[in-house]
Amino acid sequence: MIIQYFGITEKGNFRSHNEDSMYVSGEIVAGTVSGSFASTGIRDSSHSPLILALADGMGGHTSGEVASRLTLEKLAWMERAIQPLEELPRAGWQNLFRKINNEINEHALQTGKLGMGTTLVGALFGRRKVLVFNMGDSRAYHFSSQGVHKITVDHSFSDSVRGNQNSRSYITSCIGGGTTDLQMDLFDITNSLSEGDRILLCTDGLTDVIKIDDLEEILRNTSNVKEACSHLAEEANLRMTKDNTSVIVIEVKEMALSHAEPWKLTPSERKR
Repeated sequence: MIIQYFGITEKGNFRSHNEDSMYVSGEIVAGTVSGSFASTGIRDSSHSPLILALADGMGGHTSGEVASRLTLEKLAWMERAIQPLEELPRAGWQNLFRKINNEINEHALQTGKLGMGTTLVGALFGRRKVLVFNMGDSRAYHFSSQGVHKITVDHSFSDSVRGNQNSRSYITSCIGGGTTDLQMDLFDITNSLSEGDRILLCTDGLTDVIKIDDLEEILRNTSNVKEACSHLAEEANLRMTKDNTSVIVIEVKEMALSHAEPWKLTPSERKR
């Protein structure tokens, strides 16, 4: 499967720093006021499987950013060391993320940053499968000719059900944060993908202010993944999001699982 991707992270209007981190197969963007992947990458997952992911750090200044970055560094190790990841059973994925969770909690104990943690959402594009995983309330959406639907289920609840006008969301599962009971969801979306479809990975800095109908409009009316990311991040800032915002958009260029070559893309797409 040939895919093209891009990612952007923004501090936003109100936060003094950015606790979000992003990852794509060897590249981590973290601890930056405003950043993006080095290019709009093009990959053939049938030749070289890859993971794309983002993490929304929690725990205050520096420690949230440390948790999100360390989690993605450990995810990068997992991507290199365990092949083929796509063939792991659900219990195997659960064990891997429990290991990462334990290591983040241990780092927090050693450094005195108790409570630091992070959400995590990502997609594995393998040779035969496309899998989406998440912990927390960062989300994955699937855009197709049928519209947009949310793939993931938030591991959170809001105190607005108790009538509090100033509602807050509480994470029920994350990596770190002192938790020992990690909830991880894994979705196989291989058979639901078609050429031209897009996968959106995003933190709640986006979804707190942009509803699903607006996401669909932006994903439908932008010509490439870089434009889609830019438009989404700009729209979140215009709507005065109170959080950091990170987005990764992945577009399926060709569905073939093997022997696919990027020459089928236009020269302008290869340069983006």
